[in-house]
Amino acid sequence: MQKKMIFVLILALLSSFLLVSNSFADGNWDTYYELYPEPVVAQNCAVVKFKLTQVMTDDFITWPGYMYEIRYWKTEEPSNIKSVRIEMRFDVVQTVELTDLESDTEYTYKVWGQMPTYNLEGTPKTLSFRTLPKKNVYGELNGDGNINSTDLNLLRRYLLRVIDGFAVGDIACADLNGDGNVNSSDYSLLKRYVLRILDKFPVEEKEEINEGISDGFIEGNSKFAFDIFKEISKGEQGGNVFISPFGISTALSMVYQGAKSDTRKEMAKALGFEGLDITEINKSYKCLLKYFGQLDEKVKLKNSNSIWNNSLRSNAIKEDFISANKDVFNAVVESRDFSDQSVVSEINNWISEATEGKIENMFSRVDPNDISYIISALYFNGMWKEEFDIGRTSKEVFKAEDGSTDYVMMMRKNGKIGFGNGNGYKAVRLPYGDGEMAMYCILPDESTPMNDFIQKMDLSLWNEINNSITETENVFLCLPRFKMEYGKGENGSIMESLKALGMEKAFRDDADFSGISEISVRISDVLHKAVVEVNEKGTEASGGTVIPIVSPGIGPKPEFVANRPFVFVIADEKYDTILFMGKVANGEFAN
Repeated sequence: MQKKMIFVLILALLSSFLLVSNSFADGNWDTYYELYPEPVVAQNCAVVKFKLTQVMTDDFITWPGYMYEIRYWKTEEPSNIKSVRIEMRFDVVQTVELTDLESDTEYTYKVWGQMPTYNLEGTPKTLSFRTLPKKNVYGELNGDGNINSTDLNLLRRYLLRVIDGFAVGDIACADLNGDGNVNSSDYSLLKRYVLRILDKFPVEEKEEINEGISDGFIEGNSKFAFDIFKEISKGEQGGNVFISPFGISTALSMVYQGAKSDTRKEMAKALGFEGLDITEINKSYKCLLKYFGQLDEKVKLKNSNSIWNNSLRSNAIKEDFISANKDVFNAVVESRDFSDQSVVSEINNWISEATEGKIENMFSRVDPNDISYIISALYFNGMWKEEFDIGRTSKEVFKAEDGSTDYVMMMRKNGKIGFGNGNGYKAVRLPYGDGEMAMYCILPDESTPMNDFIQKMDLSLWNEINNSITETENVFLCLPRFKMEYGKGENGSIMESLKALGMEKAFRDDADFSGISEISVRISDVLHKAVVEVNEKGTEASGGTVIPIVSPGIGPKPEFVANRPFVFVIADEKYDTILFMGKVANGEFAN
């Protein structure tokens, strides 16, 4: 009997060590958990992070729970719970994989313990996530995992209306060019793929582009667009303004490749690139420029970039800087003797060709002391998705910003148009081609001065305007037919506007462009010119941006070109005696 009692006591003691989880046989413990947000999510699984913590409640030895789980369920089906066991490790961050998930579905999860287990104070009891949507396998139509003649035959039968769908269920799998339709063009692409003429469908290239353009990059570019437009518009009360924010940003981003330290920080802030890694910026540019080349036949968008180096300053520009701009911006690199003024014509011809002849004579001279010119040009030509009827265009009154009136040729359209209105404005969306590009026209209330409205424009207002626009029946639209050419000031300099955005150091002698050159260099100016024509058929627009790179202390040379009235004086220098004075007011003189 005594032996039996000893055996029972030993068995009980062993059990207390083997089965206890919330204690080490020295008391009772409460378990708390903390869930970490933003799990790593895939199509059919997710990895979640969490941490367990123990707090002793008393020193009595009991038999607390010994098992913990992550429990998860479809948010819309809370009764259908799945679980996965987790380790009894405390005060360390753990991860666990949740499997057997459905694609494009929201799941909720929490920690469960066999004994009471609580979420840590101030942390959520549950968290939710959504799995990634099922990715189409383009061209794979019968669900066997292969793309071959069987799929080609299925597509042929679909186009002949013998069948009305595919085994995979998603018709989009047959939209191989990504135009939103399934037709003979897709059949031709699938046939070429099966014959191994193609190794990738156009729609796959489009998806790669979409994935490569970061949201932060797009937001930053949009922020810069409104910021620079507002700054330039400040000094143009009553005057027309037209710029290419993307063209300006592209040219500055080419220079940005070689910016370092505080110079880079200031440029990043001005361009909207704060928080973005240079790799992310460059990848986004590469994908976006590739996208520009894939627009439909009714829209042409061409970006051209070049670097012109002074051969008199041989090897001043680093090869890494050249290589980066070739890779990211497809930049053409030329070397010329800047003491030869024929370079002016050559650069002007390059800009003219890049803008389809819309921007000419942007350069008047080159300076032999300049190190390099960074140039970006953008050309756009888009046909309206629905053209205006030229027969309805007539001369109408246009009330200018200063209250005066002009007569303009006013285009008209009635019907279903993207229309929106909000607090202080009306807006229309006029698409080009297949609708991937559009012109937005925003009309402030008549009581709101134009420049006041412009100064309120930012990303938030832009999103509000976008969201307000819906396809609306019976809209009556009047829009002027117009041409406009704009360059700020006498030479198109936007340097002061960029300085106002915080980009100051790039123009100073202490600028750090050590990624461009071994010698000290800076930006001497940023010149920009843009033109636009809007008519019944569509829109043609161009923008050119030039950034001279110079050595410290060397800026644009002062110019005195007496091609307008001037005063002249003949004086004795030693005793400051004026001998003769005159003015030249016209060209009627002997020469």
